[in-house]
Amino acid sequence: MQIPQIQINQTPARIGIRTTPPIQEIQQKPADLSIKQTKATMTIDRIPARLEIDQEQAWNELNVKRLSVLSKDMAEYSKQAGLEAIAQIAQEGDQLATIEKNTNAIADIAFEKAVPLPADFNIAFIPSHGSVKINYIPTELHIHWKLGGPEINAVQNKPIHYYTPGKVEIYLRQKQKLDIHFSGTKINHIR
Repeated sequence: MQIPQIQINQTPARIGIRTTPPIQEIQQKPADLSIKQTKATMTIDRIPARLEIDQEQAWNELNVKRLSVLSKDMAEYSKQAGLEAIAQIAQEGDQLATIEKNTNAIADIAFEKAVPLPADFNIAFIPSHGSVKINYIPTELHIHWKLGGPEINAVQNKPIHYYTPGKVEIYLRQKQKLDIHFSGTKINHIR
């Protein structure tokens, strides 16, 4: 006896996936930058130092005089010496006038001329202290600054962006199929 058999062959459906990847492009142009540097400036106003030395009094005390001072001093000295000589001559005349009173006027005058009075002296520092006058004016500096600095101008550039989206395409690569086979008996079909 033969057993009827059913053979079923099944082919499953298969799908296919086709992908197109996305494309993305980004371009970034650098920023436009301009830098301007202003220099710092410095000005210096300088008044130089000044040293004034007045030695005229010291030179005069050392008898190293200018001609104008020397001539003035000589005129004064000559006038004073002339007045003193006139006074002495007048005094000697007055002494000689008293000769009738039995005085030794001539001997006294001769003694005064032969033996002068002791000289008046003292220790003196020549030139004297403070005879050289010194005046010093220090240097003056005036410094003026004008600060510079950078001037920066920046312009941003936006990025350029290109984007193409990707695609996913799904398709039926293989259709499903079902095959049924009967073997071993005859099957009557009822109509």
